[in-house]
Amino acid sequence: MSAVDPRDRPAAEELTEAIDGPVGWVALVRGEDRPGTLTALTGVFSSRGVSFESLSTGAVDGAVGTIAVTFTTTTRRQALLMRTVSRLAVVSAAQVRRADDPAVLAAAIVHVPDAAVVDAVDRALGPDVRVTRGAVLPGTGGTVLVEGSLAGVSGVVAAARERGAVATATVVLAL
Repeated sequence: MSAVDPRDRPAAEELTEAIDGPVGWVALVRGEDRPGTLTALTGVFSSRGVSFESLSTGAVDGAVGTIAVTFTTTTRRQALLMRTVSRLAVVSAAQVRRADDPAVLAAAIVHVPDAAVVDAVDRALGPDVRVTRGAVLPGTGGTVLVEGSLAGVSGVVAAARERGAVATATVVLAL
């Protein structure tokens, strides 16, 4: 049995991460509504070299609020992040799922410049996505509400952006 030389550990970890590969994740964190909670959460990710793709806060229920975070990292680093987040004194619960999990629900409001973009949105729809159209006026555009799995909503938003639409907000609804 051979022991790993501690000086070789970073190289071994890099090899494991290269094989494992980065994956998109969504975490919902329930934390105390007090100064420093968001700072503590962001510090965990920052100190481990992981950036957020998005971060949003939900409504506060009593003295606890929900923070939704999307990020990309390896499975191993995700487990380390969530274990560390769960240990924070200001966190009461944390759960995580892969971003491509159909159970991860999201909604996006997309500003479309014209009806042609609405047609592009329709073509990008999958079976797990619904679109509610607002009024689309010539010359001013309008809004479209896209709901469904995060992966499906992200695909529709990307198709709309390719045609000149601007996604004004995408929110993770549930895990």
